[in-house]
Amino acid sequence: MNRNGKKWMILLGAVIVIVLIVILALIFGDKEEETLQNQNSQSPIANEEEYIKELDDGTKINTSQELNNTKKYKNLEITNIQYTEKDGMTVLLADVKNNGATKHNAEIVKIDILDKNGNVITTGKPVIGDIEPGETIKLNANITGNVVDAKDFIVTEIK
Repeated sequence: MNRNGKKWMILLGAVIVIVLIVILALIFGDKEEETLQNQNSQSPIANEEEYIKELDDGTKINTSQELNNTKKYKNLEITNIQYTEKDGMTVLLADVKNNGATKHNAEIVKIDILDKNGNVITTGKPVIGDIEPGETIKLNANITGNVVDAKDFIVTEIK
């Protein structure tokens, strides 16, 4: 083989090696990315949202049994509790029924949102409106921030 032929053979060999390196990099790069994605899905951050179900539109709904149980405050019964988050705003909606014999006058209450250890995550101060005996009204407490992964909440009087 002449000198020119040897150059072409070396060049062809180099091109083949480069193509093989690129192909291997693509194959193993995809596997590495897949491994990282699997590790991220099992990270502590993913497990922090223990009481969350996410809907297709991105709304997160709290599924904690304790949070959704009926609450009592004075002669009021708080039921049908929905605790959701979307776009950085967490909302607690509930029905409030006056089980007493007298009218409940409107008041600002303190709602402490609790984590799984009973620690206060945040506090809201919504208004419970006037409620006649036997009447049911809606409670709407808005909290700025994503604090939807709560285990429970308590309602207390502001002193």
